Amino acid sequence: MALIALDDPRWAELQHAYGAADDIPELLANLSIPKAERSEDDPIEDAWHELWGSLCHQNDVYSASFAAVPHIVDALLLRPELLSDHFVGLPITIEMERREAGIPLPEFVDPEYTAALQKLAWFAASVVSEKHDNRMSSCLLTVLALEHGNTSVARMLNQIDHFEADEAVELFRNHCGS
Repeated sequence: MALIALDDPRWAELQHAYGAADDIPELLANLSIPKAERSEDDPIEDAWHELWGSLCHQNDVYSASFAAVPHIVDALLLRPELLSDHFVGLPITIEMERREAGIPLPEFVDPEYTAALQKLAWFAASVVSEKHDNRMSSCLLTVLALEHGNTSVARMLNQIDHFEADEAVELFRNHCGS
C-alpha cells in the first residue's frame, strides 16, 4: 500500500491515543512551516506536543503512529534546517515502542515506514559528527543503533538525560586516562 497522503480520508480510519486520527494530517503539514512564516499563536511546539501525546501516549503506539513516521521524516529531509530532537525523537520512540511491545509492522505502512527509518538513519549519519546538544546527539546515535538492530543500546541512549550523559563522559575520560 502506498504512503497515506495527508488529504486521504483513510486517516479517519486510523487510531491514535484519543480516537480517530483525522486531526493528524494537519499537525503533520504544520511541521514544514518555517518559524519565520508562523504566526505567534501557532508555535511548532504546540504541534509537537499534540503529535507526541496522540501518537506515543504513555509509550503506547497506534496505527496512526506508523502512518505518521514517513511524513515526519520527509518533512525533515525536505527542510533539514528544521532539525530538532522531535523530528528524530518521535519516530525512534515509536519504533522502539513497537519493537518492545512486539507489534508487527502493519502491512498498510510497509515499505514506506521501513524506508523512512532507513532515510532517517542515513540523515543521522550525515550530521552526527556536527556539534549538537546532548539530547540531539543522543537522538542521532539512537537512530543509528536502531538501524543496526541494537534495540537495547537504542533504548539506553534514548533514556539518558544530559546529567547522566555528562557523568558517563566523565567516567569514560577517567577510565581512559584522558
